[in-house]
Amino acid sequence: MYDRFETFEFVKHFFRFKNRFFPFSLRDNSVCFKLMIMKIVVAPDKFKGSLTSFEACTAIAAGIAQANRNAEILLFPMADGGDGFADVMKYYLQTDTINHITVDPLGRKLNASYEWNSKTATAIIEMAVASGLELLSESERNPLKTSTFGTGLLMKHAIDKGAKKIILGLGGSATSDAGTGILSALGFQLIGGDNISLNASGENLLEIQRIIPPPFFPDVKLEIACDVQNVLYGVQGAAYVFAPQKGANAAAVKLLDEGLRHFAGIIKRLINKDISTIPGTGAAGGIAAGLMSFFDVELKKGSDLIMEASGIKNKITAVNLLITGEGKIDHQTLEGKVVSVLSSLANSHKIPVAAFCGILEADPFLLRQLHLDFVDSLTTASINREEAMANARQILTHNVSLFYKNHFQNK
Repeated sequence: MYDRFETFEFVKHFFRFKNRFFPFSLRDNSVCFKLMIMKIVVAPDKFKGSLTSFEACTAIAAGIAQANRNAEILLFPMADGGDGFADVMKYYLQTDTINHITVDPLGRKLNASYEWNSKTATAIIEMAVASGLELLSESERNPLKTSTFGTGLLMKHAIDKGAKKIILGLGGSATSDAGTGILSALGFQLIGGDNISLNASGENLLEIQRIIPPPFFPDVKLEIACDVQNVLYGVQGAAYVFAPQKGANAAAVKLLDEGLRHFAGIIKRLINKDISTIPGTGAAGGIAAGLMSFFDVELKKGSDLIMEASGIKNKITAVNLLITGEGKIDHQTLEGKVVSVLSSLANSHKIPVAAFCGILEADPFLLRQLHLDFVDSLTTASINREEAMANARQILTHNVSLFYKNHFQNK
């Protein structure tokens, strides 16, 4: 646990910047929180494997209510570009769910869906529903064999429906094919030696000699929700950083990296564009690299897209406390994760921030970088990871209630 609320200096800081909400002097703070109506923004990401962001919101709100029934609680379920992105966007934009038959990363038929905003002709697609790692068993996970073709079929269906913009959420992918599966589904031909037509896959990247675009390009803008800054290949690229967690061994990682290098060379010769050093092209096995070679693509942080849709920036300026959280807080949290983005926003308005997580792997220096004033984890010396995941809702509610009682009651 990390707790700056316990320090006298922080209390002075807190009251100094919050005097528009707390019209009491420090000596009166024993009655301060009892007389005022606390206004709290609750905005967590998912706790992966245990709670969706909606469930986390409910659990946190329940904890606050146990301690203070009069608190005004504003709920903002959050997401980055990974799992749950489309569901959270649907919540804020009130989109329609479109069901469509596609294929999984190994080409097997699959029922999947995407979100459709008829007012703006915008489709919101989460690649994990068709090309995600969770669709495969442990023994099936092999980015040499998998493809993003299923995601491409969802995109094609949206384009045929009249989409002018597609928002594609990356995260949780089982693939490392540089988006060639998507390109294939959209009518691009991958040609190897002896003019052989190739299927898209990680292992076939090295075999590509030419890419033939379709006769008619769809007129669609792509916004890619990308929360990492890795480049396409090299030690910080798609293969070396992400392929091992998708089932690749050392030999496969080397082969995939060589394939991504080869693919970048093909694109350079074809359109005279160097995609190899663009931050974000290494996400989800290089999907952005393939798509930006032929389409109007803008890379955005998934958390920024959610914040824009939610309107949270307009609400957070007039609250007393932000409570956020996610499954794990560690050094990667700084890289555009929900907790980092929201705490920076709150800090700019001098709003204190409490964060709850499943696992905490951060020292005080990192937590200060994250502008967090209080951090608590579901796992403890007496609660292991499995128990915390199985009982996440109850533990989170209990921890939030205890936090609130300790800091905003009986002072």
